[in-house]
Amino acid sequence: MTLIPTLPFPINGVVFAWAMTTDGKNYEIPLFDIADALNNSDLSVWLHLNLSNSQVQRWLKNTPLIPDRVVEMIDEGVTRSRLERIEKLDDCLLMVMNDFEQEFGDDLSNGDLGTLWAILTPRLMISLRNIPLRTTDRLRSDLRSGLLNPSSAIELFHELIDLRAEYLRTLLNNLSETMDDLEELLLKGKELPEHEFLGRIRIQCSRLRRQFSPELIALHRLQKRLPYWFSEDDKLRLNDDLDLLSFLVQEISNLYDRAKVLQDEQAAHVAEFNARNLQVLSVMTVIFLPMTLLTGIMGMNMEDLPGLKESFYFVMVLMAIAGATVYTVLRVRKII
Repeated sequence: MTLIPTLPFPINGVVFAWAMTTDGKNYEIPLFDIADALNNSDLSVWLHLNLSNSQVQRWLKNTPLIPDRVVEMIDEGVTRSRLERIEKLDDCLLMVMNDFEQEFGDDLSNGDLGTLWAILTPRLMISLRNIPLRTTDRLRSDLRSGLLNPSSAIELFHELIDLRAEYLRTLLNNLSETMDDLEELLLKGKELPEHEFLGRIRIQCSRLRRQFSPELIALHRLQKRLPYWFSEDDKLRLNDDLDLLSFLVQEISNLYDRAKVLQDEQAAHVAEFNARNLQVLSVMTVIFLPMTLLTGIMGMNMEDLPGLKESFYFVMVLMAIAGATVYTVLRVRKII
């Protein structure tokens, strides 16, 4: 079956093209040889395309290599994770996956996610993205350096899943170590972490859980309806991917709960600190209240003011009535 696209191949929109053979002779495909490689039945090919390129967008609407459903999902901006089988194009596998944005010059990003659209057939994987993504860039680097030597597109798909899980696990390990440090600070009680910092961790864990939990469900559904060309080894490796993702999603939930508990503990520490300060102020107020009352009473010079001569006892009665009135109002409103 010929795979030549009906439109000229969008050379400017190709990020990477890689050919794989069963005998291990893998190599990067020159841009102008991609169309010939697609028609070579002895090769398995990975095409990684830049979806923000206008030539790629026009090519998608007319090429027989991409199912119409995939094009519709891209146009609609579908980013929710899914893995499902499409009977067209040799029972291809449709993938919409979350991947981490690539931040150049930094070993670890802040966990921002982008969307990777891909289709997978027995000898072709086409992936599309709008922005540079960490896993695909790492996969490309490993292929060029010879660290990976897949013999088929399905094996490349498993490597893609493994690399992304590896980065997610590294990110969660870093978050867990940060949480350990914060817990030590709270236990010592000498220095409390900023409330905003814990809030950012909770938000990050919430976003990760919201993005990767649907993918876990999608993998479960895919297991029940696998493409016919999945071998027994592929099924076993997919089970391993599912187990690993289940563990990571559970770890995300655990980190979210730990961050919530830390925020509650921090709020309790702050409340206790404020209560101690208020207690000190209350004690000081009680100590100085008699002194303040006496100095206030003794400082009233009634004799020297016109019309107030011999009114000392009258002022004392007014003060007592005012105090009793305030006390009664507080009691009625159950404030004291």
